[in-house]
Amino acid sequence: MVSRTDLKLEIVQLILEEKYEKALKKLLEVLKKEPNNYQIKMLLFDIYYNMGNKNRAIDVAEEVSEQLLKEGFYDTVIGYLRKVTFYVKHPKLYRILFRALVKRGLDYEAFKSLIDFVKFSAEKKEFIKEAFEFIEIIKDLCPIPALVREAEKLERELPKESPQV
Repeated sequence: MVSRTDLKLEIVQLILEEKYEKALKKLLEVLKKEPNNYQIKMLLFDIYYNMGNKNRAIDVAEEVSEQLLKEGFYDTVIGYLRKVTFYVKHPKLYRILFRALVKRGLDYEAFKSLIDFVKFSAEKKEFIKEAFEFIEIIKDLCPIPALVREAEKLERELPKESPQV
């Protein structure tokens, strides 16, 4: 076990030991004292996700990412959302990731992230409406012809109507 002096390390240790309830309790105690501690808030995603509360995990990731983006921590947002979107695919998260990548001048990566979401959407038949919206963004704004062609190809693969998730 880690030293009791570093609460973040203690929380991470509890997560690694899969003691999510204890980790959540400790984390919420820290947030009462330090409500703007984004490092701690980012751990909420891991806890909620591993407890099976995917929707709450997505909400937390969205809230933290939006706040960090507003404060100009683009690289932090990019790294965090790269990790988060490895586990969950949600259009809200990809929109924020896209914005952070564009703000950092990483246009190829930004449009590629939208392509990756559209591929997921086509494969899983989820978030079809959002996938079409992302394709329109790519077709309208992307300066990279290869990505535009890939988006047009994916557009033909998407179901025309599907229940939304």
